[in-house]
Amino acid sequence: MERYMAHLLKGAEIRTQRFLDSQEKDASHSMYGGIRSTILEAKPTIYALAAAVAVYVNKNSCYYHQRGLYEAINLALDFVGRTQREDGSFDYPSCNFKSAPDTSFCFKRLFAAYRLLVRYDDGTRQMELLREKYRALMHRALGAILTGGFHTPNHRWGITAALMQGAGLFREEKEFAGQLKKRAGQYLAEGIDGDEYGEYAERSTGNYNAVVNNAMMALFQETGDDRFLGYVRRNLHMMLHYIDPDDTIFTQNSTRQDKGKQDHPDKYFYQYLYLCSREENPEFDAAAHKIIRDNMERGDLAPDCLHIIMNHDEMINHHFEHYGFLQEYRQYFSNSGVLRVKKPEYGYTVLNGKSAFLFFKSKAMMLGVKLGESYCDIRNFIPQQIRVEEGHCELEATAKGWYYLPFQEPQGTSDWWKMDHGKREKLVNSFVKTVVGIDELEDGLELTVKAEGLSGLPMRLEILVPAGAVLDHEAFYLTAPAGEGMVLRKGNLRLQEDLTVMEIGPGFGEHEFQGHYSGEEINASGYTVYCNAYTPFEKKFRIRVVR
Repeated sequence: MERYMAHLLKGAEIRTQRFLDSQEKDASHSMYGGIRSTILEAKPTIYALAAAVAVYVNKNSCYYHQRGLYEAINLALDFVGRTQREDGSFDYPSCNFKSAPDTSFCFKRLFAAYRLLVRYDDGTRQMELLREKYRALMHRALGAILTGGFHTPNHRWGITAALMQGAGLFREEKEFAGQLKKRAGQYLAEGIDGDEYGEYAERSTGNYNAVVNNAMMALFQETGDDRFLGYVRRNLHMMLHYIDPDDTIFTQNSTRQDKGKQDHPDKYFYQYLYLCSREENPEFDAAAHKIIRDNMERGDLAPDCLHIIMNHDEMINHHFEHYGFLQEYRQYFSNSGVLRVKKPEYGYTVLNGKSAFLFFKSKAMMLGVKLGESYCDIRNFIPQQIRVEEGHCELEATAKGWYYLPFQEPQGTSDWWKMDHGKREKLVNSFVKTVVGIDELEDGLELTVKAEGLSGLPMRLEILVPAGAVLDHEAFYLTAPAGEGMVLRKGNLRLQEDLTVMEIGPGFGEHEFQGHYSGEEINASGYTVYCNAYTPFEKKFRIRVVR
């Protein structure tokens, strides 16, 4: 880890310099009577302070016991105190005020920085003063966390972890510590939302998995109960099956704001490191090593976790013996209806219950697949069932055409919006059953799309292509513009992005209808290739990697 500790230290120093620069900018702005252009918020400062304290107490840092940094930390802590509400809470000013969850996230960083001030204490009055300020902020914050509520599943565990950490920190205040533990027990009584695969309720591979893991690690450290680490082990194992061929995280199944975002798994580095430094786990050792080495070789800013690692000797002294993610996998997560497959030439994901039900990826190039189905209140085929076999899976859904019938009894109003339309009988006069078969090939996938029932419904196989990709056909050559599309009537189409080349087809184009005007999902950020047919039909379509 010695080589990587220097990289992490450099990242923390860069963050610290940004923190110092922002302080100078704010001071200059105030001096000249300017108007604030940003919302007043404590959280960014609290997070920056964790890195600042880490480099301040690190003997290998150029900021080690630097007077200017000490004064900046002092001023920043005073600012944090001024932004803390009378009940001890902090705001997340874009939407949450007097927010216990956001206060718990702030507490997490305050606590980590405080631990550094204790662990690396040099006996000076300056360090004692910083610890006193941190303790005062945390004590007030715990009052708000104790009595506050939450919005989302992960909020509960951030709050619970803070309560347990606070109970340990202020154990000498027996009544207060007892109240914190009791409240934590109420949250834990709900049961932790991690399933046997390691998946949490929000399915947020790009963000909140790591947030919950962090809370579980804190609960383990406070209680010594290995069951909390079990959730982390399972989730980190699961996450290895959510790493795409280009080493980024697949996020399309997330229920949160990280959905569709593409990022490297850097935020999981310290979590893999924590586990593999405590116990023999070659899989996690390899993952942690790959994350940090690749981050350094890409020239990216190091993960923001020096303040965590410096509190654990086993993490600092860990020696990596392995490197890499899983080269191949095939894992079906039955609770969420997600099939994840990685092969030497490509990877793909099948999602039950989603309009974009298939994602195919080779290197960094990813295609999405949907079926447009403008039928009554339906706009897309959304799988209702998934059947998974080795090398094959099937998705199925049945849509119904319906119409309201007149009320049987007077409703007491002629106002449409006041009528309870849920009481109306419906006439169902047609249906369409759609089955999509997905078969693995050595170089890609073959899709078999079959639709039966109502005749004459115009359906659309939609291939979602990255904007900027080059489309090459025997009849044309173009660069795909965002928000536009075309019907591929026949033949195969080559797609190229950077050095990756795929081929899709054969095309079919029985009509030009590209969707209903109302409620249609628009592929505004990419380009759409349509293959269109009238029901009933059965079509085969391939997605292949050329190079």
